[in-house]
Amino acid sequence: MNRSRRIYSRETVGLRTAGIALFLGLTAVAPAAISDKANLTRFGPETYELVQGKPTTYSSEFKAIDGPAKLVLQVAGIDRAWVKVNGRDVVEAQNLSDNGEVIIDLELTRENTIEVTVPGIPEGELGVRVTQTAEGDLGLLRQGYFGLNTTDIERQRTLYDTMGFIGEIYPAGPETSTTFAQSLGFPDDYLIYVSLHSLEDPPAQPFVDTVEFRGNSYREEPPYAKLNHIGMTYGTYSTTDLDGDYAYFQSEGIEFLSAPATAPNGERFVFMKDQDGTYIKLIATTEGEAPTPGPDLVRLANTNMNVTDLERSREFYRLLGFSESAPGSQAGSGDFAAAHGFDKPIEFEGLDISLGEDTDGATLQLRQWKTPYDGEPPYPPPVNHLGIDRINFYVEDLNATIAAMNALGFEPLGPIGGDSGIGIVFFLDPDGIKVQLSGPRTE
Repeated sequence: MNRSRRIYSRETVGLRTAGIALFLGLTAVAPAAISDKANLTRFGPETYELVQGKPTTYSSEFKAIDGPAKLVLQVAGIDRAWVKVNGRDVVEAQNLSDNGEVIIDLELTRENTIEVTVPGIPEGELGVRVTQTAEGDLGLLRQGYFGLNTTDIERQRTLYDTMGFIGEIYPAGPETSTTFAQSLGFPDDYLIYVSLHSLEDPPAQPFVDTVEFRGNSYREEPPYAKLNHIGMTYGTYSTTDLDGDYAYFQSEGIEFLSAPATAPNGERFVFMKDQDGTYIKLIATTEGEAPTPGPDLVRLANTNMNVTDLERSREFYRLLGFSESAPGSQAGSGDFAAAHGFDKPIEFEGLDISLGEDTDGATLQLRQWKTPYDGEPPYPPPVNHLGIDRINFYVEDLNATIAAMNALGFEPLGPIGGDSGIGIVFFLDPDGIKVQLSGPRTE
């Protein structure tokens, strides 16, 4: 593909002007997604295993909204348990049978407590989940980018050149910003270099926001080492010449987990790594121009999110306006497992979801790994560990979206970042994945 990089420098257009122009350009034809009713998990799912001896009591707090909800119990091998919600007995011993599902109506408030007591018998377990139907108009338009942190932004820019990226937006830094820092979870200023990159010029599709944290802002925590780690582990790009790009990138010194492989669903793919160890997935497509001697990447196909509970995550993103676009569950061994970095069979359940009809702009891969399972949570805030750490979505009215999220029981990570014009704010999804919302600020 014949490509040459074009730089939209901050000296030419100014950072604030560039941000507003970019926002308007990317959202001019994107209607806001209409969020659907979502059956949100307000507490859990938690599984309590029984230990012989005295009954054991577990207590937790959780947020919700005023209104009806459901307590869902998964009973396995026990005939009694006790549950209190907001100090009221909702489950007593005689409510349970030995196995199966028990659903009990609740009334929740914004601040709630739950107390679960399981009997002191040697076997059995109790699963507990509290769900609540919610609905809100959050005004999400489309995905803007995912964020990738690197130790060396110049090496990362060289990698993007090798991969055929052509759009680079206001490469900037070093710079500090107290308001942006606080929105990202820092108590004070941060020091960064930043540059945004795209496969298109101008960048009509989602791009990658690359940041090098410097000085005291730098956090020595590596990208997730395995593809099954909870959180965001990779972005996927389609290419019209998977085998040719594999050979070309290898000749340029790029590391791969394996040779290209074929998944049980017929997808041909391969995983590569950048110099810090961040994963990037390539998949074969017939969409785009004919293969060339150089890189043939077409577009960002999707962004991966490994989750601990597929149902919980699906409903959270449904609230944001996402709908299911394709199933994603797979299992296999041999080359398929090896291409994911494992020498034994692997299995995951999954869904591909999209924001409204914008499957080209905002497709997410939700994956719940079954084998091998790694329950280690994502890195906590602030958003400065190496690897992919956040995902951005544009909204129509940032203040209105924040108010709607607050009304639904969700609190931002910090204040709005930015002085005027386009602002940003972060929310955490059910697994602690950092979801960045950006858009025009209104009074």
